[in-house]
Amino acid sequence: MAQFSRTLGRWDPLRVAVVTLGLAALLMVAAYGFDLISAPATPGGAAAALAFVAVAGVGLLYAWRLGAGGLVE
Repeated sequence: MAQFSRTLGRWDPLRVAVVTLGLAALLMVAAYGFDLISAPATPGGAAAALAFVAVAGVGLLYAWRLGAGGLVE
């Protein structure tokens, strides 16, 4: 347990949060893609998927701006 605690202490909480949210976003897009196998795409569903990808992309660009925080080395 002590080794696990030391390992967690070395991780940057911001990076862990970003990876977790990224995996959740990837899972949602994969679920939408899997749904396309069983049912045809609708214009509303395609617009929602594109909007989701656009918002996630803008958030990613915002997070990578100069001086955004986290580890600055």
